[in-house]
Amino acid sequence: MDGVILGIDTSSALTSVAVIDDDGEVVIAREHVDPRRHAEVIGPMLAEVVAGAPRASVVACGVGPGPYTGLRVGIATALAVGAGWGVPVHGLCSLDAVAAQARAGMPGQPITVAVDARRSEVYWARYDVEGRRVEGPRVGPAADAEADAVTSHPHAVWVARRVLELLREGRVPSNVNAPLDAHGADTGATADALAGAELLVPRPLYLRRPDAVAAVP
Repeated sequence: MDGVILGIDTSSALTSVAVIDDDGEVVIAREHVDPRRHAEVIGPMLAEVVAGAPRASVVACGVGPGPYTGLRVGIATALAVGAGWGVPVHGLCSLDAVAAQARAGMPGQPITVAVDARRSEVYWARYDVEGRRVEGPRVGPAADAEADAVTSHPHAVWVARRVLELLREGRVPSNVNAPLDAHGADTGATADALAGAELLVPRPLYLRRPDAVAAVP
């Protein structure tokens, strides 16, 4: 697979947009940290990045797990750009992007990744020495993840690089039909359905049940 990839991720407090070339080198990247301003900053950041790089042939977006509102901003932006340019949009579990970044500095080691899920919890996943996700993504107390887990914001550069790597291997998006309701509730089947899935459809992963529940009559 040759071409330029536009990467977008808003699955954490970080809003991140980047373009990489077909060698995986960064053409231009921008980021902004504020968990409440994804919708405000992504437009100007995207305009700046697009103006400073050749048009992408693929759009890659982190699909979470992450907070409901911010996550939707990045995915909706990716889908809009893909529709406007007439190019495919591929989703990637955002924890996979953190794992890819960690593997670059720690090759040949199993890795556990954890990112802030608020409420004293983390989103986490485990990866084998080949970088394959073998458990998760899940959400729960930090104690559920290993004490030495890699913690980081997912970054659009690594979303794009991991998608480039998978496309070069001939992978195609997994048609995962995660059983999420309108509030993002998850029975636990989401993580099971994602086992072994790498490229994903651009659909948000929340992994957390809603606070409000319907009253029992």
